[in-house]
Amino acid sequence: MRGPQSILFAFLLLPAMTFAGPADPLGPHFALFPAPQKIEIGQGNGLRYTDLKEVFVESVDQARLLSGYPGRLPVHFSGNEAAGALSLHIDTSLDVPSPEGYILHLRDNQVSIRAKAQVGLFYGLQTLDQLLEDARDQDLAIPACTITDYPSIAVRAVHLDLKHHLDAGFYYYHIIDVLSSLKINTIILELEDKLRYRKAPVVGAPQAISIEEFAALCKYAHDRFIEISPLVQGLGHASFILKHEQYKSLRDDPKSDWAFDPLNPETYRLQFALYEDAMAATPFGKYLHIGGDEVGTLGRSPLARASGMTAIQLQMYWLKKVTDFAIQHHRTPIFWDDMVFKLSGLYRTTYDPEMKAPEVAALWKKNEPKLNANIALFPANCIYMRWNYEAPDVPGNRLAIDWYRAHQLDVMPATSAQQSYAMLQRNHSNFPFIRDFCLIAKDRGLDKILCTVWDDSSPHFETIWRGLYDFAWFSWNGADTTEQNVHAAFRHRFFSPALAGAGYECRDSLETAVTFWETAFLQEGDRESYYPTYKLMGLPDPASKGRWSSQYLKKLEGAAQTMQIYQLVKDRIQRCIVLARRNRYALEVLDQINELQGYSTRLLLLLKEYDEGKVGLRQIRECVNSFPDIRKRLEQVFARTRMMGNPAGYIRDANLHLHLANGTNNTDWMYFYELPMNRKVDQWLHLQGIN
Repeated sequence: MRGPQSILFAFLLLPAMTFAGPADPLGPHFALFPAPQKIEIGQGNGLRYTDLKEVFVESVDQARLLSGYPGRLPVHFSGNEAAGALSLHIDTSLDVPSPEGYILHLRDNQVSIRAKAQVGLFYGLQTLDQLLEDARDQDLAIPACTITDYPSIAVRAVHLDLKHHLDAGFYYYHIIDVLSSLKINTIILELEDKLRYRKAPVVGAPQAISIEEFAALCKYAHDRFIEISPLVQGLGHASFILKHEQYKSLRDDPKSDWAFDPLNPETYRLQFALYEDAMAATPFGKYLHIGGDEVGTLGRSPLARASGMTAIQLQMYWLKKVTDFAIQHHRTPIFWDDMVFKLSGLYRTTYDPEMKAPEVAALWKKNEPKLNANIALFPANCIYMRWNYEAPDVPGNRLAIDWYRAHQLDVMPATSAQQSYAMLQRNHSNFPFIRDFCLIAKDRGLDKILCTVWDDSSPHFETIWRGLYDFAWFSWNGADTTEQNVHAAFRHRFFSPALAGAGYECRDSLETAVTFWETAFLQEGDRESYYPTYKLMGLPDPASKGRWSSQYLKKLEGAAQTMQIYQLVKDRIQRCIVLARRNRYALEVLDQINELQGYSTRLLLLLKEYDEGKVGLRQIRECVNSFPDIRKRLEQVFARTRMMGNPAGYIRDANLHLHLANGTNNTDWMYFYELPMNRKVDQWLHLQGIN
């Protein structure tokens, strides 16, 4: 391994690299995120970071927009604007197609931002902040320019899932700050048992957050033009409720805590009580997301069996009841829509890229009448969330969207920045799928879209940002461009202009390494879920040198390649930390993930060298003994923003989906295969006299 001095020396020899977007009139030194709709370079002088001296506003509300503005410039309500002035104006006749739009004019050391509404001024200020940040970081003047900007999609929502962990309170405020800077305007907050419910207190976990604390967070978000709405799961995904003894009578299947009985009146008394508390915790929200997905065994309760109702009738009976409740409480309900297509024999067409277009068309011709026959069961005042995380461009997904629109039903796409991946996302932060669904939404004229962040395997939120930046880019601008351009702009904006070049990309390589790490020690199984059964690989037989290496030849070849990636990523992260101007913490998180995956690779390669007679058992013992320190360092970094593990007395649910992060109350689930492999190696070493 190279020392810090040699790493820095090698780094300084690299050529400077800057970002240039697909059509970037401001030049390679500026990277606005998300990209504005239109930038025109003007005549005259520009503006340096230190040139702004004062601000002119028209109202107290406009002055409030400047509460966190760089330098805390003096604010005036009248006066003669001159060099060094920033002025804000509301102009209801402005030629932009959205109240969130704005026109920013910068020339001769002056800036004016005009908008139809306060939110447009706020977004104009976010763009100006980025321009000033680039000017400061690189000691440059911003060119004279006019920026005309507005969103392609009106509702740009991010889903935050609290089901398996909580972060420190300050970190949620930080998340809101970043999302608002990216012009995200909605959060769907999946509460599960992390709200301290008043009307059903047993449901709230010991570490749950109070209604008042959530309401304060929502006020903070509202002031930054983000509206937070709750997601309280039901009909299915109800384990966080139905695991409790006093609610077992409400189960659809008495043996499972997964789903409610939709025909039990007490189901609604309880669900409505939870909804009321969730709405109190999110006082500015427009929506009430009621879940409703993945209820594949519906109809097992005595009431359901006696009713003679079909699964689709039971599903839509529940949906009608909760929709009516939401509307009565001035919220628009949102419903995960997979069961609609599962119960009509069309679901595979909505996600499977292996299905050819003629096969899809034939299946829709055959089974669409089932959908149409039940159209009267579909509440008209509900939003149907068409979720697809890996293949939004398949023909069946487009047909599903078109079916909703043909029947005047409101459809909202849902893409994903994190599904169930352990430690780190895949597919380059799900870039192609996020891009495709945003472009489909724009092409279909849809006015809403969501990006989910699932907590099934509970990765650190600092690993999620790149996917959310991708979502912000395409949901705001709606123009296609390459991954290379967007991720260069991300590194520029998130870390520093100096890191925009491809030579500082470490995430994609780390994704490859983590993919190997997932099953590095396994002969059978994977790390997507908390499987009770799996098979660890064997260990070398001291009496049969070379046989083990031959048996696991392909795995060991993968380990050798992954060790090279480990070193590449380690060096790049260290170089990035040297130059990053902000968000170094995200790099530290990635560094610890790299150390964790590197441990598995290192142990495999040492076992190989032992099997080939190149190293002794003591070196393997030293490697295994190093693991507690690797775990400790990772958890120390993670714990700077998140609560590690569940408190005493926390009741885990039956975990029908075997979510990895629900595997243990402590943090052992994070090392689901490292810990048993270490025990196996310990026993193996002990048998050979090495303690």
